[in-house]
Amino acid sequence: MRRGARRQLCALALITALTFAFAESFALRTVESGDSIGSIAHRYGVSAASVLAANGLNGTLIQPGEVLRIPLGDATGGLVVAAPEPPPRFRRHVLASGETLSEIVARYGITLSALVGANPDLSSLDRLPVGVELLIPPGEGLVVVLHDPSSLGDLIEAHGADQVSVARANALRSPFDLRPGMLLFLPGVEPKAELERLARVREEENRYVWPVHGRLTSYFGRRNLGLGTAAFHRGIDVAAPTGTPIVAARSGTVTYAGWSSRGYGNLVRIRHAGGAETWYAHASRILVSVGQYVSQGDRIALIGSTGLSTGPHLHFELHVNGVAIDPLQELR
Repeated sequence: MRRGARRQLCALALITALTFAFAESFALRTVESGDSIGSIAHRYGVSAASVLAANGLNGTLIQPGEVLRIPLGDATGGLVVAAPEPPPRFRRHVLASGETLSEIVARYGITLSALVGANPDLSSLDRLPVGVELLIPPGEGLVVVLHDPSSLGDLIEAHGADQVSVARANALRSPFDLRPGMLLFLPGVEPKAELERLARVREEENRYVWPVHGRLTSYFGRRNLGLGTAAFHRGIDVAAPTGTPIVAARSGTVTYAGWSSRGYGNLVRIRHAGGAETWYAHASRILVSVGQYVSQGDRIALIGSTGLSTGPHLHFELHVNGVAIDPLQELR
């Protein structure tokens, strides 16, 4: 057979294989040295049995250079579909490290309700991962998915939206502009259910974990100092060996990290969503700096006995609206 004809046959065979693979939702994988049916199946998140069945194999012996078909439907639950485009006049914002939703709404001059309405599937108001993409709306409203174009009228009516406003906001000029799966913006519709859900999430998230585990030696409130004197203790004291790690009781931004002349010694203060602050005093060493964002459980300092202290321990305070409250009411 002539070389050119052989190349044409090979190309035709490859095209045929690719066509078959995509029609049946298969990926093509060329076996490399060291590969096994088990390792390939694990990489694609499918079962070894499904790979064997897809390739008509009776055993697990494979050779380098061999091309296997990997069933995508088994691996992913279906073919990957590109995310729908946002409605007209929407902008995108990628969340940066330490950035909060409060800062974002202030930057774009919108309300938190508007931001939630544009992103109704938000998982949290305070603990979104860095890199998540947010849609920035032109105003108040709710973004919904149009699953069935023929149900547009019912969708608008169910949310109490205005048909003319919806058409204008989404640049809809004819029924041919409607597509299954497209995002629609319903101006003026309050994301009430979404805000209520996120409020419940925030209530659960905004709890405090113990910053260190040890012996509780002093409680919140008035305490006797001897010789007929007393003072108000604004936090709790937890004794632990010098050098024991102190962790952030809740995620937030470090507002103070250094020496305190008020008796706290080495002090760390962290501001949390909503404005509450936690204070961590008498540390032997500080591990964070001002402006740094820390997640709940991150190490921020080490137990010490700096400042007005009679032994290694953590003095922990919780401030809400600028007033110290009993931390034991909030710790879990």
